[in-house]
Amino acid sequence: MAQAQTETVTEEIRPGRTRWGVFTAILAVPALVVAGLIALLVAWLFTDDSVDAGVRKVSCAEAFAYGGAKPPTGARDLTCVLEAAQDPRYEARFRLRRDEVSAWVAASYPDGPGLRNVQCGGGADIEACMNRGPVAGQSSSVQVEVTYDGSNWSEVRFVAFTL
Repeated sequence: MAQAQTETVTEEIRPGRTRWGVFTAILAVPALVVAGLIALLVAWLFTDDSVDAGVRKVSCAEAFAYGGAKPPTGARDLTCVLEAAQDPRYEARFRLRRDEVSAWVAASYPDGPGLRNVQCGGGADIEACMNRGPVAGQSSSVQVEVTYDGSNWSEVRFVAFTL
């Protein structure tokens, strides 16, 4: 038997296409998804997503003026807020000497009504109240609720709103 000679032929090497492009495309999709999620997280962290209850502090002169009254002299712990819904609603809370509350209400509303201690619907702890509907030249109604805080002081809640 004769042995066949084999000859080695060198193949021509041509630059061909590799599969790196497909591999890169497959990896790019999850990388873009992760980058998008990170961008959404950063946007969520730096945006104001607080729920606006519409309650903000205002000057007490503004709150009392809306109800046609003046802030009481000698009031302590006076805080005033505006609840801005469809119509404004001002609320003031303060402490005043027990014997000065009736005088302040009478000075604020000389044409009445005065404080009463019956039919106060705010609860059992309310000792005196006043409800005043809109009168000529005013569009607001006023409610005053008084709770006695010891023998010398009263806690007063003043609310002025539009019907």
